[in-house]
Amino acid sequence: MKNIILGLLLLISGRLSAQHFGPIANGYYSGIHAAKINPALTAYTPYKWHLNLVGIWANVNNNYLSLHLPYSAYKYINNGMAPQYKDENGNPKFDTSWLHEHINNRNKHAAAGAMLYGPSFTIKIKRWHLGLVTDATGLARISGLSENLAHAFYKELDSARGAFQYFYWDKNNNVQIHKTTLSTNAWISAGANVSYSLPMAWKKELMFGATIKKVWGMGGNYLQYDNMTLHQVGPDSITLSGTNVRYSEYYNNGKGMGLDFGIAYVYHKPEYRQQGGYSDKHTRYLWKLGLSVLDIGKIRYKDAYYTTIVNNNTIGWNIRNDQNKFQNQGNGVGVADNVLNELPNMKHVNRKEIIGLPTRIAFTADYQIMPDLYLNTTWVQSLRSRYSVHARHQSYVMLAPRYEREFFEFSLPVFLEYDYRSLRAGASLRMGWFYIGSNSVVSMLYTRALRDADVYMGITISDLPGKWRDRKIKEMEKKKSDNKAHDCEKM
Repeated sequence: MKNIILGLLLLISGRLSAQHFGPIANGYYSGIHAAKINPALTAYTPYKWHLNLVGIWANVNNNYLSLHLPYSAYKYINNGMAPQYKDENGNPKFDTSWLHEHINNRNKHAAAGAMLYGPSFTIKIKRWHLGLVTDATGLARISGLSENLAHAFYKELDSARGAFQYFYWDKNNNVQIHKTTLSTNAWISAGANVSYSLPMAWKKELMFGATIKKVWGMGGNYLQYDNMTLHQVGPDSITLSGTNVRYSEYYNNGKGMGLDFGIAYVYHKPEYRQQGGYSDKHTRYLWKLGLSVLDIGKIRYKDAYYTTIVNNNTIGWNIRNDQNKFQNQGNGVGVADNVLNELPNMKHVNRKEIIGLPTRIAFTADYQIMPDLYLNTTWVQSLRSRYSVHARHQSYVMLAPRYEREFFEFSLPVFLEYDYRSLRAGASLRMGWFYIGSNSVVSMLYTRALRDADVYMGITISDLPGKWRDRKIKEMEKKKSDNKAHDCEKM
């Protein structure tokens, strides 16, 4: 039990250095990246083949603590902060006074995630695209932690530091403890992607796609408890009316399967040659629409250590008589571990544990404003409950204007992020083989006040049909031919 409590303290303290590749997954040149948002979209790409060599994504966010550094966080890279911020060995010091609490009478949420986007590719075979997608993912989150309890853990349950000052007792001397879930999960997956494009009139296309994955679970744990009520009997005595606590640890040897599937439609309005140069005004499409369901599936662990504490009776403590349980424990982990282990009806059993993948639904709409300029809307809604013990990605909505060419792409996405709690602005860049971006670019540029951080980057190689010089010459000749034909029509 101690490991899970320690993880809780670390996560709400923001000391993990850990929304995805969405901004680079919607473009015409997204290639295999499109499988991250809709497996059908890999069918709408000009590449003969497209290979992601390696990519990474990392994110940490919470609505409780913010880190206010007296210097730029980038100075950690070369240890370039002023001498007063280093210890006697010249290493960076950390001062807890740099952490600022946000007390607003709301339940607290925190999440951290990281992904290693492994070698992945797609190959075009006539109207089919076949590919492989590999990645390793780790997620950790706290959902619904009562603000008073978050503050108590942050102060390490030390009353001398005001750990319990936000336990406001109502007229019946009760304090409500909100239902909370703490969950960590890690897994590796490798999936076969297949997509098909069905041509229609006026260059419209209907696309279907799926990715079938083999998943290897690397382990995790969860702690979940339902709503509870603390009752103050006297100055030194409290009672807890009922408990329903579930805790599980599972490591290695997890096995499972996963599935992504999607459909997409490219709409061209009927076009005829236009005045002023048809090729200059011609767009690739008017709308590109997509709907997908991602990460359907689960991981099975054969031998999980599972604990329950289900008790309908009232439990009481006398702080004065039991002070040895609350003092001289070194930190709040020891206190909480003692309290939990003394709750009655604690039962342990080894059992099979089934952990669901972070299932979610995604809708995308890509509108081409003019040649090379697009406006993308993406909505991703988690199909896992916020309090689920299963793996879960947070929901978001993205609106992203994008300039896109063959070897260059730049996007400025705006997000309603983190289960629609926060408004964030991002930026992404693709230049040749390299891509980089952040879904919270302000925190990356101004690092002296951090409540969240997000970054992704990677390297790809690809092959478009024909050589670049030949394609450019062919494009220029076609433009001249179109304009000459248009001039003849005017005469």
